[in-house]
Formats: sequence, C-alpha cells, structure tokens
Amino acid sequence: MPAQPPPSEPKFEHGDEHPIPPPNNCPTELNFLAKTGADLHLSSRVKYNRRCIQPVFSSDFDRNEVANITTALTGEGETVIDMQNCAANKLPKCIPIKLTVPKPYPSEKFANMIFGISTGYERLNDPSSVDTFAHWMAGTDAHLIALVTDMQDRSAAEIRALNKRFGDAGVKTTLVRALDDSFTVSQSHFTVLVHMLNHTTPETQWYGLLDDDTFFPNLKPLSDALAQFDHKKDYYIGTLSEDFAAVRNFGYMAFGGAGAYLSSALAQKLGDNALKCIEEATAPEGDIIIRDCVYRHSKAKLTILDELFQQDLMGDPSGFFESGVRPINLHHWKSWFHLRPDKMSLASNICGDCFLQRWRFGEDEVLSNGYSIAKYRDGLEELDLKFMEKTASNLNDGFDFSIGPFRPKLEPDAKKSFLFEDANIDDKGVLRQLYVWRGNADIGEMDEVIELVWKK
Repeated sequence: MPAQPPPSEPKFEHGDEHPIPPPNNCPTELNFLAKTGADLHLSSRVKYNRRCIQPVFSSDFDRNEVANITTALTGEGETVIDMQNCAANKLPKCIPIKLTVPKPYPSEKFANMIFGISTGYERLNDPSSVDTFAHWMAGTDAHLIALVTDMQDRSAAEIRALNKRFGDAGVKTTLVRALDDSFTVSQSHFTVLVHMLNHTTPETQWYGLLDDDTFFPNLKPLSDALAQFDHKKDYYIGTLSEDFAAVRNFGYMAFGGAGAYLSSALAQKLGDNALKCIEEATAPEGDIIIRDCVYRHSKAKLTILDELFQQDLMGDPSGFFESGVRPINLHHWKSWFHLRPDKMSLASNICGDCFLQRWRFGEDEVLSNGYSIAKYRDGLEELDLKFMEKTASNLNDGFDFSIGPFRPKLEPDAKKSFLFEDANIDDKGVLRQLYVWRGNADIGEMDEVIELVWKK
C-alpha cells in the first residue's frame, strides 16, 4: 500500500514552543507525565517525545489493514525532561498526525445482559477490580451478580462497603452468598446462575458466566454478537481455549475466561436443575459443570463466537496484542500477565473499535493502539504483519488451529518496544497515552517516553 501523504496540520492548543514556565510549575502538556511519572518509577531524566493524533472517523475502511503513515513517532521533536524539575523544560512543537479510525461506539444501555462471577472478597475488593468492572459496566444498566465465596467470614459492614464501592463506580451490583457454604469456588461459579435468575427482569435476555478477570473493552461488540441469536431458544455460546491440549484435557466447552453465555430460555432450564447438576458433575471444574448441565438438560450444543478469547498464553503476550486482534474480551490480565486493560482500552471511548488497531509509522515503527509502539531494527519490509509473533512461552503446534500460523520470535535487539503504561481522558475529552521504553540504569540509560495526545 502506498504511504499516506503528510497530513495538513490540525490546530492544537499550545502547538508552538513554550517559554520556560514559572519555577516549580510544569508546562501544562507535561502534567499527566509529571503526575504519573513517580507511580511508573521512571528515571529522573527521560527522553520524551509526543505526537498529537487527530482521529478521522470513518465506517468505510478496513479495520484490519495496517495503514502507512509517513511521519515517524520517534526522532523529530525528542527532548530530555528533568522529572525532578520539569519547570525548566522547554517543549518542542507537538507534531500532528491524522489517523483514520472507526466511529465511536454509540451510547447504549445493556439491561438485556446480566453477568455472574464467583470470587473471594479480597480479589473483588482490589481497586483494580472495581476500576476494570467500571470500565465496561458503569452506566450501562447491565447487572453484575458477584458471589463472594468467603462472605460468611466477612462482616456485614465490609460487605456493605464493598457494595458501595461498586455502586459509587456506577456498576449495578448485587453481592450474594453461596447457596451452600460447603460449595467449592467452581461449584459456585455455576450456581451463581440461580442468583442471577432471581434478579431477572422482563428485559433480561442473556446470562454471562465469567471468570473474575474477564474484561470487555466495551459491551457493544458482545451485545451485537449475541443479538444474532434468539434468546427465546436454547443457546450455549462461548469459545474454546486457544491451546488444543486444554481442549483435549477438559473437553469441548465454553472456557470461562472468555465467558459462557446462556440464552434466557436455556438459563432457566439450568437453574431449575442446578443442584442436580452439581450432583451429576463428571469433574470439579465450574466450566465442566456448566457444560454437563447443558448437555444433560437441553439439546443445545456449544456455539463458537469469533473474537472471544480464553487467552491461555503464558509468558510474553506481546505477539497476541501486536497481531491486530479485535478481541471482544480479554482474560488473565492480573495473573498470567499483569496489565491494566481498563487503561489500555481507553481509546475505545474515543474511537470505538480502534483498541489494538495498528499503523505503520515511518520506515520501521508499528503502533498497536493501547499496547505498544514497536521500532524494528531491520525495518518492516521483511516483516509479515499478517502473522502473530511467537512470543508466548507455551506456544506449540496445538495453538495453530486457533491463532496460528505464527512468525518466529525476534531477538531482543531486533525490536525496541515502547510498552503502554498509562492513559487518561481529561474533562475536555482529550486522551493521553504513555508508551515507555525502559533503559538500563546500570549503564546510565534513561527511560524513553512517547506520549500520544488524541483530540476529537
């Protein structure tokens, strides 16, 4: 594809060079970096660059295409920032770049969906849990039923405070106790469905049984996908593990990290037989209990939903996130790897399905929106971006059926990765993303930061 010509320059506030501000005051444009720098444990001095992104909204382009942008994200405009005395910094012009992106998701309510999880008090009370649930549930009218497996060991005041935290975050939440305190977490993973049915409304159409670290960048794609099916008929919807060994070991079923989605008709049948299904279970895992109950008490079979992911990838997940994938959900974000998907996917609030969208910049850079800016030592000519880089440590032939084929993992010095570390949308709707390359302090290397500033 031919390179896109340099864009006409949009008008950004503070686009020109700035005089040195008063002592102890950072330039306005550095406020986010200054505020988050300590939390990110950046070096005392950082190499800093920024680009001002002007989204061009369109529904008439291929989201999977990796467009060529002539302007690079590194190089021109780079400066050194003293994080301990940012008042002394003089910022260069913010180079503007136009990017074609999907239109924002429309503002919708999702009262037709109810979700259930089974987890311990401490995991649910983790601030990151509240924030991530709030990202995709706040203000949507979707209902979260959270079964607290150790509720019997918590005071009423603790449970009220936890419920208030979710309510204050805008999440419609009901905290419930296990049907039987002797039930395992896996058994409660299934029987939370009984509580969900007790909170059914005339609008409820779909029941989602999730792991407590299942995450959705936005509920719109899930809602659209489920809308293909008639909730008045029996439907059991989900996806398999990407690892065929896991499918071979556990069977053909909806794996819980991607979610098991039951139509209202099927959910009622399973709820009516919940305790019987616990007794009949052929294995202790919650996902298997759900599957066995579906197959014993209905004629429904698993319907695979594309773009759901169990994400059973160990080690370095960058190959997945840099592959141009369009995930309805993410999983394992605070266990198998440690990320903040609520911050990573903030771009979805600006440009809908642009989370993890890719662009080539200059001759050797690729932005995977919300995950990384990768600078390739040998350029992009020989790099086939259609294939996922084989970075995860457990990838083998058993993954070919789901997310393969793969291209070889690059040597460490062949790719310089600026990884996404934080983002914020201010009261004017401006999105700021920080991508960081970590220098080796032992040899005196500074950290390097690229800030992308998105304005509608």
